[in-house]
Amino acid sequence: MNNEEQEKHRAEIGEFRYALIAELTNPYLEHGELKRLIREKAGREYEIPYSQRKHISEECIRNWLKDFRKYGKEGLLPKKRSDWGSNRSLNPEEASQLIQYLEEHPELTATTCLRELQRQGKIISPISSSSLSRLVRASGMDRESRMHKAQQEKNLKFDFFYPLECVQADDLFAFAVPDGKGGRRKAILMSFLDDATRRVLYANFSFTERSVQFEAGIKHIRKAHGRIGMLYVDYPEKKNKCRSS
Repeated sequence: MNNEEQEKHRAEIGEFRYALIAELTNPYLEHGELKRLIREKAGREYEIPYSQRKHISEECIRNWLKDFRKYGKEGLLPKKRSDWGSNRSLNPEEASQLIQYLEEHPELTATTCLRELQRQGKIISPISSSSLSRLVRASGMDRESRMHKAQQEKNLKFDFFYPLECVQADDLFAFAVPDGKGGRRKAILMSFLDDATRRVLYANFSFTERSVQFEAGIKHIRKAHGRIGMLYVDYPEKKNKCRSS
């Protein structure tokens, strides 16, 4: 549970407590009537947030009422654990090593990361599975969050913001058309797309993927638009390569 979730839980519990004692805060209630109401409330069943209990004792209700009179609604909030977000088994250096390893290996579970660091001798203190789970959640390093962050960073590697910073080139095999020699051949569309603006910089149909067609596209872009920062191609012989041009 991270800090935001903890605060949400505290707020829900505080609201439940206030709803239960609100009637008791009437300053005009006589002592006997107040005792009767407390006894009556203690005899009911409740759906208590984040608890398996169904009943609340008279003493507990009196304590809530006392805290409310002294501190207001703030007094009804559960107290924060003094060790929240900290780990009672690993020392700070070991905890830091684990969090860093989790961040660097988002595909691994926390248990796997811990075992690897123990194998390397970087963590020697014992830690229970519950303590490990609390440390991971408090630091926001649960596997789902780490995988989401890693995917975002991966996507950003191919995000460009300025025209001609990166141009992408690819071929599309289209329909068959007459080839001028009495036959029919599939037309191939070669296109160059600006990554930042999604603008088509050059496109041309031909019957071949030969480099001469590729070079024609590059020359056209250089003359019409200017220097290209990077070029991303997806051809077998050049797959996933970027180069200055």
